[in-house]
Amino acid sequence: MFAVIKTGGKQYKVAVNDVIKIEKLAGEAGDTLTFDNVLMHGADGAATVGTPMVSGAVVTGEILEQFRDKKVIAFKKRRRKHSSMTKKGHRQYLTAVRIKGIPGDADGSKSTAEQKKAREAADAAKAKADAEDAAPATEKAAKPSNDAPAAPAKNIDDYTRPTNFLDAPVEDGDDLTKLPGLGVASQKQLNDMGIYYYRQFDEFGPADWEYVEAYIETQLEGRVKVDRPSIMVQIKKLLEE
Repeated sequence: MFAVIKTGGKQYKVAVNDVIKIEKLAGEAGDTLTFDNVLMHGADGAATVGTPMVSGAVVTGEILEQFRDKKVIAFKKRRRKHSSMTKKGHRQYLTAVRIKGIPGDADGSKSTAEQKKAREAADAAKAKADAEDAAPATEKAAKPSNDAPAAPAKNIDDYTRPTNFLDAPVEDGDDLTKLPGLGVASQKQLNDMGIYYYRQFDEFGPADWEYVEAYIETQLEGRVKVDRPSIMVQIKKLLEE
């Protein structure tokens, strides 16, 4: 999944977890930014194109740092008698931003660089496991274990189901694919859970969010990616329209 956003007079094609350097925007490291000038978003062959912007679409990101770019020298000289010349240096103020959510991103897809890192980490873990399996049994017994105890698995019965969940399907539900990190498949899973409207998210308290996250982990095996801060930023904007 990707999106094309416009900021600082330039256009950027981004995916989840991409880091981009843009013209300086106000904020500090850790702050959340929203880009509502979205020209298009979607996947290859199935993109939504704006006219010129996609209505209601928002891309969210997190500020990593505020910095200045390398110095650029501007040198001018007039080739005439009694000529003059000027030399000036300029360092542009920039903001580094990591993309956290884009419209219609159903699986939390990462940038190419992030996918490569994930593959390398998985290959390294597999090689380590194969080496341990090949070691003699006596070596395995003598080797002390430094692994921390595994966290207990969540049980959905330990959480209270939100009172604003709906028990029957509705025909006029909101388009949940406008929320960062959610696609058509994710919308169906949330509908099956009992979530159909933006206002339901806005009514959630901490305990309600814990139930939603536990349900996704235990019942959906993590197939739905819910980034609470990014979703709530978009919810506020959609409810104001």
